[in-house]
Amino acid sequence: MSEIEAIPMSPVPVFLKTHKKLWIPLGAALFLVFVISNIPAIWGAYLLTRGTGLALSGVTGTVWNGSASLASLRQPAQEYSLGQLSWSLSPLSLLTLSPCAQITTKLPMQQFDGEVCSGSGGAVKVRNADVSLPVALLQAKLPVPVQGQFSSHIDELELRGNVLLKLKGKLTWNGARVNTGANWLDLGSYAAELSDNGNNGISAKLFHLAGPVDVDLQVELAAPSGGKVTGGFAAPKAFFESANAIDMLSMFAQEERVDEQGKTHYRVDMNL
Repeated sequence: MSEIEAIPMSPVPVFLKTHKKLWIPLGAALFLVFVISNIPAIWGAYLLTRGTGLALSGVTGTVWNGSASLASLRQPAQEYSLGQLSWSLSPLSLLTLSPCAQITTKLPMQQFDGEVCSGSGGAVKVRNADVSLPVALLQAKLPVPVQGQFSSHIDELELRGNVLLKLKGKLTWNGARVNTGANWLDLGSYAAELSDNGNNGISAKLFHLAGPVDVDLQVELAAPSGGKVTGGFAAPKAFFESANAIDMLSMFAQEERVDEQGKTHYRVDMNL
């Protein structure tokens, strides 16, 4: 009769058999992991909305990875719809009492994807975020009708309520159009380097990417209101004349010279 070969036993059961007291803490640890990993998403929604002005509805998932069917951002003068929102919460950030989550929101022509942290005293921090939205969403804050699409990459942004604490990033305005009152001016595309000015305001260096108007402007937005625009821009004068924009230009720019390429240069020094 042939011998039956012995099947080696797994070392884990042997170890637990010889250390029976480990069953209880191991079972408790596994149960704790199960409970923590299945914490309802409503707790994640609480962490995201605490002191941020963010409102969520239709919340599903877990505290670590959840979603909301509708999100909105409440501001003192207006409420902005963000559409669907999903998040992935960083467990380690909970140890610092400043929970951080990778957040994505989606609406047609309006998106956000970046890290958002809730800090002490109601502060909100945004890092490494990409934002895209129609210019029309900001129309109420602009003096003339405009069109186009804003896209921005935010390296760092920190707010406490409506007070800007930190800002570093870039903004692009694609398909820029401005209404002169009689016609629409197709301006092209422009970009701006954004930063805080150290006094809760915004400093922006605006320059030309493509289109008929060369721009080199410095914009300073003070807090809580006011500011200044300085610098200049240049384009063929016929471009502005064709859109009946000469009268509008005279309100904020002074004609300086015509260069060898036939472009008229305008100087801007305007208080906001």
